[in-house]
Amino acid sequence: MKKIYQKLVRDRIPGIIADDGKSFATRKAEEEELLSYAFKKLHEEIQEFTEDPSAEEAADVMEIFHFLCDKLDIPDSLIMAQATSKRILRGGFEQGIILEWVEDEW
Repeated sequence: MKKIYQKLVRDRIPGIIADDGKSFATRKAEEEELLSYAFKKLHEEIQEFTEDPSAEEAADVMEIFHFLCDKLDIPDSLIMAQATSKRILRGGFEQGIILEWVEDEW
């Protein structure tokens, strides 16, 4: 029975499937569709991490996140600088603060 995926996979997945003796089809994403597939993959990996918060699932999130940032020309150094800046100016999440409401002044 054929299962349809239509999703971005890691580079070695076709070889792993072939080694299992299974029939399959792949294609290389067109440049204009690659980001869309990558963002879908990021959502998939975040969902999997939500369901199983483990180092393995975190690694998958990081891999696709770094791929997207690379494709979008966002260097790791800039990400880390922004993270540091936000932590200094707005703090982190260590205190577990839940914002329940804010009253607007009219």
